[in-house]
Amino acid sequence: MATIFDVANLAQTSKSTVSRVVSGHGYVSAPVRKRVLAAMHQVNYIPNQLARQLKAQRTKTIGFLVNEYAPVMGDLINYFTQIAQSDGYRVNMYQTTNAADELHVLNQLMTHELDAVYIAVRHNRWDKIEPYTKYGPIATWQRIDSNEIYSSYIDHYPLYLQILTYLVNQGYTRIGHVLNNKRASNTQARLHAIAAFKRKYPQIDQEWQQAHQHQQHAGEQAALTWLQTPNPPQVVVLYADYVAAEFIATLRLHGKRVPEDCRVFGFDNSEFGRLMAITTVDAQLQGQAQNAYTYLINQIQQTSRPYQQLTPRLIFRSSC
Repeated sequence: MATIFDVANLAQTSKSTVSRVVSGHGYVSAPVRKRVLAAMHQVNYIPNQLARQLKAQRTKTIGFLVNEYAPVMGDLINYFTQIAQSDGYRVNMYQTTNAADELHVLNQLMTHELDAVYIAVRHNRWDKIEPYTKYGPIATWQRIDSNEIYSSYIDHYPLYLQILTYLVNQGYTRIGHVLNNKRASNTQARLHAIAAFKRKYPQIDQEWQQAHQHQQHAGEQAALTWLQTPNPPQVVVLYADYVAAEFIATLRLHGKRVPEDCRVFGFDNSEFGRLMAITTVDAQLQGQAQNAYTYLINQIQQTSRPYQQLTPRLIFRSSC
């Protein structure tokens, strides 16, 4: 097992400097700190008993990593922080725009400045993130099958099939799709559902598809494309209520009627969906936040709090 002396030798610094990095107390220059953290990773160093005692005292702080703000992300943040605060924990928000930003926060888990980390959207490969779980628990909103990182995801495949089955039973023959980043796991699940549905119902036209990396203006851009499309889809399924709301507003701005000219299906049952009466999917976002927090706190405190049973469902509203 690696010792603090191994780390100090590899980082070309003193044992006391490594101790300051591990404990978070005392000044260490940024370049030296970076060398020490890299050395800790390289030799798989687990802090000694003194460091574990410091860790046991806890900071009662959880790091929450996001890459950008979107309305559904705001809801997730609110749910998570409210649950944590009611339990006496602080939540530090980090806007990580690249892989280096993300690793910087994960290094705070290594040095016990954070007790746990929740990753809403990741930048690094999972195999690069997983080793940090030896310093503290990590949970994510993204889909991952891992024994080391807890995922609070909801499988979008059966939900999307349920939407499409409902629509074909309603007599729709032209169905459009507005999707998020095609590399995202949820988008991949939806694409698999679309493909499976096409095999079962080859007569249904699903060729009208739009993909958008970000939520901002996605609904507006998709609506403008719909307006310019000859014989556009009768119904459009969008990946978020906010995007669906913008899609509806743009169509109406151009004199189209919703749902008469185009029916709209949203996703996530957010405040936008409720205010605009959008038919949508309740993906149990609050329950996802609760279960992620439950996992982290169980790992931190070695407890066995129960998880919520999540049952996503379609929410039917008549005006859209």
